[in-house]
Amino acid sequence: MDKHRGSKKRILYITVALGIMLVGIVVASIIVFQQRFKETKKLMTNAEYNTYDNYYVIITDNRDTDYWQSIYEGALEEAAKSNSYVELMGNNIEDDISKEDMIRIAINSDVSGIIIEADESYRTVNLLKEADAKGIPVVTVSEDNVETKRKSFIGVSGYNLGKVYGEEICKYVREKGMPKCKVMVLIDEDLANGTQSIISTAIREQVEDEDMSKRIEITNRAISNEKEYSAEEEIRDIFVGQDDIPDVIVCLSEKNTLCVEQTVVDYTKVGEVEIFGYYTSPTIENAINKNIIRSTIVIDTKQMGRYSVAALDEYRQSGYVSELYFIDVSLVTADDVSADSEEGGQTDEE
Repeated sequence: MDKHRGSKKRILYITVALGIMLVGIVVASIIVFQQRFKETKKLMTNAEYNTYDNYYVIITDNRDTDYWQSIYEGALEEAAKSNSYVELMGNNIEDDISKEDMIRIAINSDVSGIIIEADESYRTVNLLKEADAKGIPVVTVSEDNVETKRKSFIGVSGYNLGKVYGEEICKYVREKGMPKCKVMVLIDEDLANGTQSIISTAIREQVEDEDMSKRIEITNRAISNEKEYSAEEEIRDIFVGQDDIPDVIVCLSEKNTLCVEQTVVDYTKVGEVEIFGYYTSPTIENAINKNIIRSTIVIDTKQMGRYSVAALDEYRQSGYVSELYFIDVSLVTADDVSADSEEGGQTDEE
């Protein structure tokens, strides 16, 4: 009995110690971020440096992607016109910190405005409501959630985008003369009720409008981004030990596009699984050139960044702003990529 009690006590002590250590790590990360905010605010008021009229922050879980880096570039361009300072929170910092913690830091730092990729998280929604209550205007970018009390949404029309995907899928099935085609749409788990859900619904509508519903079977697959490599693992699971691999995979994010492209190559499914991607980057363009990805949707992300800062500026100046700003999109295929390479005077071989 004494041995069992001693063992239980040791386990309890270890558990408590680990809990305290975890809390300490989270607190330390928040302190580091808050210190950085304080230093930035000092730069804004120090006579030796430029002073700014507004201090905006961009918050996303995907800040390392080309997609969000381009949004940030566009935001910086627009901010320079209005003497505003824009910070992509967590940029170039290795410490992992949640979106909710970043919102809390932004609120405590009394920023001039928040630009954020919205989601369906209860905590995110409540924190953004708190920001609004404290007079910090919120603009949602790429993904929307009206429950956040945001002042404006800058993004694409999910319905129109879904129609484009639907048209391309129907075109592909007709070209190949496929009597049956299984299509899987990858949706980020935390965005399942947002823009991506609208895109999926519009794809189905377009397939029905073109009288292709008997030939095209569409399923959705929720992909988690909760952990660093969870998306990669879940996408690989689609190909491992599965007899029913889809003929077409539609990706609604840059990250999932890259993950599917790499997985199709790793499992030698190039030519068997067609990929319809989202956004463009040198890696994605290269995959299109090699016929690994059939086509991708190109979004003017710099325009998205510019509009987000312009919306905050307008609201702070007048108290009013347009509720919706839709961004230009286009479809890119191998022909477009090849044409761009020729115009630039170089190819992959060069």
